[in-house]
Amino acid sequence: MKHEDLKRLCRRVEETFGKEVLTPLQFEALAGSIFKHTGRLLSPTTLKRLWGYINEQQTPRKTTLDVLAAYCGWPSYDDFSKGDTPEAESGVIGGRIIRVDKDMKRGDRIRLMWAPSRVCDIEYLGEMRWKVVASEGTRLSPGDTFACALIVSGEPLYLDGLRHGNDQPRIYVCGRKSGIDFLREEDFSPSY
Repeated sequence: MKHEDLKRLCRRVEETFGKEVLTPLQFEALAGSIFKHTGRLLSPTTLKRLWGYINEQQTPRKTTLDVLAAYCGWPSYDDFSKGDTPEAESGVIGGRIIRVDKDMKRGDRIRLMWAPSRVCDIEYLGEMRWKVVASEGTRLSPGDTFACALIVSGEPLYLDGLRHGNDQPRIYVCGRKSGIDFLREEDFSPSY
């Protein structure tokens, strides 16, 4: 790990967070934001060490760096340190998958997350239809409905027939560049 890469990553995290992190309260808020958007916990103390707020020389764990990179939209810290990598034209999907017709029942909820800091809770209505129940940082709004048959972590999510307000149905993509991640309802708190 290069020191310059770590500094660059911290700057990208602040850009994603929306402000410079300078105080203990801001480190707590950042830790909460990271958990909300990645589903992974990093303690405020760990963040303080990385930012040099606590003067302890310690090499950060790769898993910590991977969480920070994921918060900013990269698949891993290694991908971040190399810069944007070109997308493959084809390949095997290796992420976690929800096959809606087999894995979901009416009323089940999923939290979708994608860069930068987009969060959307959706509820399954049946017959491949979904309804947005809560959202943050995205154009999707509570009450919007759409069709979707497959949800894959690390891949873009295409919403077919999105009904948003009085607009005509359209196709909408979430996580076009870095893909989405998701949590099942039992793994997240329903409120932001």
